[in-house]
Amino acid sequence: MKKYIWLFAANVILAVIAVILYSPGLVALRPSDPGIFRAGMSIIAGIALVAGFLFVNVRSLAKPKQILVSRDEVASLEDARAILRRHQDSKYFGNIAKTAAGQLERVMKSRQKLSDLIERKFTKGTMSWEKFYGIVKAAEDSAIKNVVTMANRMSIFDENEYARLQHYKEDDIPDDIQEEQLQLYQDNYESVKSVIALNERILLKLDALAIELSSFETSENEEMNSEILVEIEKLIEETKYYQ
Repeated sequence: MKKYIWLFAANVILAVIAVILYSPGLVALRPSDPGIFRAGMSIIAGIALVAGFLFVNVRSLAKPKQILVSRDEVASLEDARAILRRHQDSKYFGNIAKTAAGQLERVMKSRQKLSDLIERKFTKGTMSWEKFYGIVKAAEDSAIKNVVTMANRMSIFDENEYARLQHYKEDDIPDDIQEEQLQLYQDNYESVKSVIALNERILLKLDALAIELSSFETSENEEMNSEILVEIEKLIEETKYYQ
């Protein structure tokens, strides 16, 4: 919907510019103007307006090409958010993509918060520093991997085919085959949704770790911290099943 609102607004702006440039009571440009400069400007402006119209409309209405990505191509959480933006206009995955993008923003904030706490609590380079900092980095990396998995699953999801399969009883193709095809699409959809839940559990444990680390006496919470680290490690390990 936002895409069409933006397209409408862009066309209105182009139309207003054209009216201002070519209306007799305003700038009044015209190719037949006796002045060479004004005649030339009218032609240049016309070409620019036509080019702008074609660029805006063709680019906006063209179906974006969905590209499979690898983990190596995504260097940061911001790169991962950019990948999700490709899917935010999707009929079936738009809300999921927006939710996942929001989760990544929260991961970024959580990483910064935990990094600050770790720097204050432990001496850089010590075993404790390495352990806590390593788990935070692993959680961030896990979130990025999850997004890559989601994006690739969304990219291979043919929304038109999925919409057709929802009415499979209305055509002449054998129902049993189409039921299997529909189930395949639904399984893929549920797999994408399940990554949201996994990311949320990782965020929950990161928040719990931050709360424990914020205590004045880290040694008193050592057992609790270790338990949380183990739980986060388990969640990160679970991520491998979604790759």
